[in-house]
Amino acid sequence: MAALQNIRKHSLLLLIVIGVALFAFIIGDFLTSGSTLFQQSQENIASINGKKLNFREYERRIQEMENVYKMQTGQNSLNEELTNQIRESVYESIVRESLLDEQAAALGIKVTAEELFEMINGENVHYLVQQMPFFQNPQTGAFDRDIMMNFLRTIQMDDMSMYTADVQAQIQQMKQYWLFWENNLKYARLEEKISNILVKAVGANVIDAQASFDARQRSVNVAYAFKPYAALPDSTFKVNKAEVKKLYAENKESYRQEPSRAVRYVVVDVLPSQEDNDAVKADIDALAEKFSNDADPSAIVNANSENKYLDCYLANSAYSGTLKEFATSAKVNQVEGPFFEDNNWIMLRKMAEISRPDSVKVSQIYVSDNGENGKHLIDSLMNVLKTNKKADFAELAAQYSQDQTAAQGGDMGWFREVDAFAGMGAEFAEACFTAKKNTYYKVASNYGLHIIKVTDMTKPVKKSKIAQLVMAVTPSSKTFSATYNKLNQVVAANQEAAAFVDAARQAGYTVQYAPAVRKTDYTVGNVPSMRQAVRFIYNGKVGDVSTIFENSNNQYLVVAIESANDEEYRSLESVQAQLAREIINEQKAEAIIAGLKEGDDIKAIAAANDMRNDTIDLLSFSARRIAGLGDEPALLAAVLSAPMNEVSKPVAGKNGVYVFSVFSDVNASAQFDEATEKMALSANDTYRVMYQAMQAVMDAANIEDSRIRFY
Repeated sequence: MAALQNIRKHSLLLLIVIGVALFAFIIGDFLTSGSTLFQQSQENIASINGKKLNFREYERRIQEMENVYKMQTGQNSLNEELTNQIRESVYESIVRESLLDEQAAALGIKVTAEELFEMINGENVHYLVQQMPFFQNPQTGAFDRDIMMNFLRTIQMDDMSMYTADVQAQIQQMKQYWLFWENNLKYARLEEKISNILVKAVGANVIDAQASFDARQRSVNVAYAFKPYAALPDSTFKVNKAEVKKLYAENKESYRQEPSRAVRYVVVDVLPSQEDNDAVKADIDALAEKFSNDADPSAIVNANSENKYLDCYLANSAYSGTLKEFATSAKVNQVEGPFFEDNNWIMLRKMAEISRPDSVKVSQIYVSDNGENGKHLIDSLMNVLKTNKKADFAELAAQYSQDQTAAQGGDMGWFREVDAFAGMGAEFAEACFTAKKNTYYKVASNYGLHIIKVTDMTKPVKKSKIAQLVMAVTPSSKTFSATYNKLNQVVAANQEAAAFVDAARQAGYTVQYAPAVRKTDYTVGNVPSMRQAVRFIYNGKVGDVSTIFENSNNQYLVVAIESANDEEYRSLESVQAQLAREIINEQKAEAIIAGLKEGDDIKAIAAANDMRNDTIDLLSFSARRIAGLGDEPALLAAVLSAPMNEVSKPVAGKNGVYVFSVFSDVNASAQFDEATEKMALSANDTYRVMYQAMQAVMDAANIEDSRIRFY
């Protein structure tokens, strides 16, 4: 009973304890279950009308586009500038695709599998497919449907066991390449469909067609007198604040802007010291004897040179500069250097010279399997070619060759020795450039086994094989450290923007100004590859001074954030001078017109009013700018609506005041063709309307770009 009473006495405390425990349990469970959602929100790098773009999806698309670029160009690596361009292109594509999806859903439009097939293999193959380098005939450079279909059959194979692991990996790469372009085809067609709806809604009518035709048919020759606004001093005209404010309000939409930051920055180029130069000279001197005398200097070159040893003949005419001169004049085993050129210490040695065709045209039968099965097939085909006079090489290649050249009867086209060496390997290159014409040879390459036949060749030219020992003079770690430490002393002692700027100047550094660094920039001022610095600028606050950033150009950068501008429109103060100029020019126009002495001859008017006079020939409504005068729409409209041989009233243009007289009228003799004119207008409208419509959709969209947190 006492125990029960004790519990009752402490019941409130007990309820509180139980409640806290339950709350801890519930909130703990909530935080645990919600951690994934929190993590996902942290990984969202953009929002397009509420649709989130996840960091991982963005990275996947970037990787996809990088792989496509590498496949199309043959490059194995991309520099930072190109990587940044791809990143921006992918982001723009994702935004565009998302907005197109929204518009298509609202209109009830979609792209079917049948439509995609028609774009690929229909009567009119889409231009995106036709421009793909993999589908172009190597001889003509034109799109080849057979090559494309062979490509598609290859990537759609279910059983690839006949291919080596390397070839299977290549086929998988080609499949990813195709899926990338298939997605592009889908959105190209979606955009075309939406464009067609819009163009038809604003389609050209007979009035439009006639007006467009007439604008091109009539042109005039005109004499004019011109007085520029600059002829009057600004000091005699006054502008009050009310006028400036009014003009600003009237044109405010033209001053819309992106957020920006103004920064002061110091950039330091890390350059090699004399000590660095002397060290490289000593290194190349130490290698000189072995490079000059070893029978095979390739190991020395490959271990020490900027350029790997190219064990291949190259036409003397293909070299340039010092190399060309050496290839042309040096004897075999002659050595030149060390000499200093373009920040490198260089030694050259002519290893061999020969007279060979510069280029050959080759047909092949290719087998990817270089094992016993592949060798047996190659031997069998070789036997058929040698023993059966009726055997047709092209037919055998079409039947047995396992690459894209099968569709051309094995024709590989023309290539140089260095290209064969780099692409197919030394044995293949040597076989092609030592072969007799129209003779069959078995040869191995980097990719498998081949039977080759040289079908044509250029005349022999002099070729050389040159060993190049090239050792670049670059800043050493000691030089980097010394440059870094000197700059860091200024940074460490001055962590506020104004103090850093003063101290940097006193230390002898040049302080530069970048007035508008934007979120999407990859440069700061004139310093490239500084995305990391842009991230600091937007994640920091006004007055912050950065640590030292470094780019691949051997440059150190420190930035100090001076001001932030997150306003939607440029301020009145920032455009005040521009607005004042417009108002003053209006006042000048009034003053010039008020004091203008009249006359009935343009030359006389020009002389009386100290004006420049000249003529314009064949001016028509189709003109966008007037030769010698620039963009003057008011003058153009006045000239083309004026009667013949009459002196006009003064016209206030953008650059000055004009008086003119039309002295001849030229009319073309072409006949109006309504259908042709409408077609031309529609073609122009298709691009213009879709561009403007898409831009309007993007302007109206709620797009939040948060990539600055990641890149």
